[in-house]
Amino acid sequence: MADAGGAKAIEASKPEEKKKSPWLDAWHDPVAGMSCYSSFLCLADLVADGDHRLIMVDLKKRIRMYKGTTIQWEHKLPDVPCAVQAFYHEAANPPIPTLAVASGHRVLIFRNMRPSMQYRLPPIEIDPAEARIWEEMGQESADLQAGFEKLNTARENGVALSNLSIDFLAVEDLAAQAEYIRAHKDYLHEQQTSITCTEVLKQNMDEPTAVSMLVIGTENRMIYILNSDALNLAAKVKLEAVPTFISVLGLFDVEYRITVACRDGNIYTVKNGQVLSNVIELETQPVGLVRFDKNVYVGCMDNVIHCFHFKGKKNHSIYLPCPISCMSLLQITKSRVAKALVVALQNGEVRLYNGKHLIATVETNDVVSGIRLGTFGREEGSMVLSFKSGALMVKILQRNANLDGASINVGPPPEQDIPLDVPKKTKLYVEQTSREREQAIDMHRTFQRDLCKLRLSTARAYVNLLGTGHGPMSSSGGAQVRINAQVLGMGPQFKILVRVQNAGSSSLTDVPVHCTTNPNLYRIPKPCFYLPILVPQQVYLVEVPVTCINENGGTASVRIFLASKNSHVPLISAVVQMPISEPPLLDF
Repeated sequence: MADAGGAKAIEASKPEEKKKSPWLDAWHDPVAGMSCYSSFLCLADLVADGDHRLIMVDLKKRIRMYKGTTIQWEHKLPDVPCAVQAFYHEAANPPIPTLAVASGHRVLIFRNMRPSMQYRLPPIEIDPAEARIWEEMGQESADLQAGFEKLNTARENGVALSNLSIDFLAVEDLAAQAEYIRAHKDYLHEQQTSITCTEVLKQNMDEPTAVSMLVIGTENRMIYILNSDALNLAAKVKLEAVPTFISVLGLFDVEYRITVACRDGNIYTVKNGQVLSNVIELETQPVGLVRFDKNVYVGCMDNVIHCFHFKGKKNHSIYLPCPISCMSLLQITKSRVAKALVVALQNGEVRLYNGKHLIATVETNDVVSGIRLGTFGREEGSMVLSFKSGALMVKILQRNANLDGASINVGPPPEQDIPLDVPKKTKLYVEQTSREREQAIDMHRTFQRDLCKLRLSTARAYVNLLGTGHGPMSSSGGAQVRINAQVLGMGPQFKILVRVQNAGSSSLTDVPVHCTTNPNLYRIPKPCFYLPILVPQQVYLVEVPVTCINENGGTASVRIFLASKNSHVPLISAVVQMPISEPPLLDF
């Protein structure tokens, strides 16, 4: 909220006048009592009289229909809904749409505002290994503990267990496990999935009242396309992850594309029943998906809206001051042709974008939970907002509203026209400027010469460091060895932990190790020893005990050398600075 306040303060400081909002307040009901997500809202002409109704469902298992500002119909649902859609199942005159409410693994069909039928999704196939284990546990003399272990092993091996098996693995008591088996052994083959999202796809004509088909995304990573009567499957597609948002384009009988945002943070495209290889990878999880002509707008959890071409190329990004609540597309085709992106934010703002240009901002003073744009009543450019508090608001787009992003002044901010308070030029500054102008070539040559000398001296020092074995890795004598030393303990007894690694490709044998320090402060019992073999890429740990022998304590460094049998120059060395030690205890 602090970022949003800062953004408002910046906008308020601009000398430009506040733009007039293109939205008109039509209706506000603060006590509607239904808090709906975007998928819980639907606008449709349910009785073919040209007066579009608002259909709402909520988590309290209710479905309600508004005609204008009055509640025309309300019904109780058998289960918690997850989406509602209106589609035309036949080419009738007058065309009356069918209402579909997705709930669990079922699609409830309402025709003429009455429950008509329901469609159940195909059950999930149980893995044969899981079915075999349950068959063994269903016998009277079965070993439940052995079956428990087999199910656990099957899950670790990648077998997708059913919900029944997952719940069984959560039961630890043997008596409770036996009771669970007796109660559920006959229900294993009834594993069902759940619907996550829905959309409507035209079948063969791109008309508002053309015959259309339901597109359903489920928890078992499937996309189902039902035929027009919502009784049989027309097509199904397997995805890599669970779909959360769906956007469709085209005709089922000609060519169609389904853009799917999934829980793995990727955007997949399904073309004519086949998953395309061009996958859009997002940085964070998607919270909204809108298709705008050939572009795909994806809202993410990091307060950014990314715009991609439908083939996968990224166009631009829109950065927002606070998290995104929901997104939708404003599309007007009858009175005029206009399209815009509507984004609701958690701070109560509703923003209208044309491309990457901000057209207008509306303050609602409440958190928007769902948004639906379309025709409400007889007004085409209507925006229905459902709030977290249960309130309901309807706004209408002005008929002369300008949604053209090209008319927006795009360029530098007005602060750029304010001159900077530059101090006056001093005499020293003028003389230095004139000297640099007259001797620019000589100054550049001097700088380049000094820079080359610095690089040469640095390279020589580094070569000398490597030659004496003090570098991070030795490469002398054809051997590549790394060494790292760390001191352990508080004193007077210490232990130096030395890590040695052969970074080369051949083994080293009988490598001498020598430790040196101040003999007046420390004593090393075995300062010289050999490492029998150093296998390539293997890290060896060597412990070197050190004892402080000075009565007054003190500190010094311990140097560890890996010597070479063919040269007096060590392969590599490490220096450890010993901590300040307490004086050793004296024996009386």
